[in-house]
Amino acid sequence: MPTQNKNPSLEVRLSVLAAIDYAHGNTIRDRIKTVSQQTFVDPLSKKHFQFTWRTIETWRCRYLKNGVTTLDKKTRADKHTQRKVSIQELAEAINEVLPLLSHNKVGKVPKSTLYRCLLEKHYFTRQQLAPTTFYRFIREHDLLDHDSTQKLRTAFAMQYANELWQGDMT
Repeated sequence: MPTQNKNPSLEVRLSVLAAIDYAHGNTIRDRIKTVSQQTFVDPLSKKHFQFTWRTIETWRCRYLKNGVTTLDKKTRADKHTQRKVSIQELAEAINEVLPLLSHNKVGKVPKSTLYRCLLEKHYFTRQQLAPTTFYRFIREHDLLDHDSTQKLRTAFAMQYANELWQGDMT
């Protein structure tokens, strides 16, 4: 059964393009659609692949325009780099703002409150530091100790039975 893995090796991609030349059909599109029905095996991983005709057409156009180098998998050049806010700037801002914040009922400072405070104090703008980027930086670089920021998710939980009763009146 062919896999839907989107990361075939360069050898597989080249064998798909070579199969276009030998496929049946009157037009290039017919031959590409014929190749899209075939299954290809990666010689290294032994995985089976089958590709849509649009994927094959994209590979063919890239190959014709720029050669083999455009078929190889590439990662982004700016991967794992910070473009707008550095980790040091964020750590300094957090250290300045954290003492000013009040803790919630369980003695923790929520990350969302910290983020809003950083924006209100004009350390960063939302365009410079999105919420998801803020949370990812805190998680990946351990900018906050976990004891002070994790939310206690056991609301209405008590140590012993019958310590908390809840009623509803209509």
